[in-house]
Amino acid sequence: MTLLSSNSTLVELWFHGLYSAIVIVTLGLIYHHRGTKKIFQATIVAIPWTCSTIHATLTWWWLANAIDTNEGPNGPGLAFSLSHLPPDLAVVAQTFFALNIFLADCMFIWRCWCVWNRRSIVVLLPVIAAIIGAVLAGILIRYQLTALRASTPFVVEQTAAKFLKINTIYFSLSIATSLTTTFLIVLRIVLVQLAARATRRTPGVEGSNGQLAAKDFNFIIEILVESAMLYSVTLLTFVVFDLHKSANAIYAQNIQSQMAGLAPLLIILRIAAGQARPQKDWEGKLEMSSLKFAGAGNAQSNSEINFEPSSGRISQI
Repeated sequence: MTLLSSNSTLVELWFHGLYSAIVIVTLGLIYHHRGTKKIFQATIVAIPWTCSTIHATLTWWWLANAIDTNEGPNGPGLAFSLSHLPPDLAVVAQTFFALNIFLADCMFIWRCWCVWNRRSIVVLLPVIAAIIGAVLAGILIRYQLTALRASTPFVVEQTAAKFLKINTIYFSLSIATSLTTTFLIVLRIVLVQLAARATRRTPGVEGSNGQLAAKDFNFIIEILVESAMLYSVTLLTFVVFDLHKSANAIYAQNIQSQMAGLAPLLIILRIAAGQARPQKDWEGKLEMSSLKFAGAGNAQSNSEINFEPSSGRISQI
């Protein structure tokens, strides 16, 4: 039985505020790009944010309603109100929570597919795990609704047993998907970085203005952002707390509901800001990037966020 904490709600709202600020910056960068895919790109940013917003709003409403209900002397008690969710509210909140996790998995699988030069075999297992996880999420939500609406202890106990069993499998698949894509992306970044350093040491390999062939990217930031390592850490923390029935699980869940949208957004922001590697680097072609700059008084970048594999632009998701 989950006991909602006012502190956990405030933590989620803080992360949601941070998330919303980054969304605004990202949408601004997308708006000022010259590409024709602005609506599509903005939609990719907006859908996960909407899911996170709904989850944060419902959590806040649950807390506020519990306090309001117990202002009078005839209230059921604050502890009771905070630990007993209205069935419909719980189902809607968990639906958007699971949807955001699925969307995050899809984004990281897509990114992994891109950095591995669109080799489908590399992301085959994460794709299968994500699909099975989405199906199990639907089953979990149905079991949760059944348990909350049940009026007999036997039905509640039987449904709870099924819920716990599938819940363990579901989060195991989520962890497997997250850690696999994180490992594959980190591995690819390391391999490309080593290849870039080898190219720099090759005599005579230089760009048109005396610049070296491979652009020098911040290694640590690239790994943290591109690999979704932050997302994997928060998801793993939540799963550990949840399986051990820790009182801190509600904190981890509320943070994860925002991080599921925030972590993929950082990848999009990095691309929109022109800081991501060119696709040709992921393909093993460590030539000069097509990112060109004009003079200091007229700085300009011809980079563009493009989601089509055939694009020759600077980056893709």
